[in-house]
Amino acid sequence: MIISGNVIAHKVLRDSAEIDDNVSVQLPSIDPITGELKGAGIMGTIDMPVSGQIGSMTTTINMRSVNKNAAELARPGLHNIELRFVQDVVNASGQLIPQGTKIYITGVTKKYDPGKIEPPTTMDGSVELETLRYRQVIDGIEVLLIDKRNYIYKVNGVDYMQSIRSALG
Repeated sequence: MIISGNVIAHKVLRDSAEIDDNVSVQLPSIDPITGELKGAGIMGTIDMPVSGQIGSMTTTINMRSVNKNAAELARPGLHNIELRFVQDVVNASGQLIPQGTKIYITGVTKKYDPGKIEPPTTMDGSVELETLRYRQVIDGIEVLLIDKRNYIYKVNGVDYMQSIRSALG
């Protein structure tokens, strides 16, 4: 049994340049698109997930202040974000060990909010990215990959979109 603890430290990079003054990152929710089924053999309706179809995935980076590297996120086009973090984990033998995770996000900016100017507070800005590709690697092992542009949905090495890509040729 593994018990995950607190995040110890994190770092956010855009195209290998660190985004300073970031406070937190809200990772995207994975929300399958659903379609309503009804008819013979069904009592009422069923809101059934559609295979391989995922709704909008938004990543939000919250920042204390506007800075040069964060301002780059206001430009149009694709952004490659790398989020690195370490958290305490109690392993099966009861040892407390730091565990490293990397999350790779490719997306486009859909909202750039530089925050407010009010003494004596921080600006508290944020950036929202429409996430097109999401990859999560824990201790060097890929555990999740969603690539909307290439029909890839992998969880722990199993590609749930392989048969669909094959059928499309």
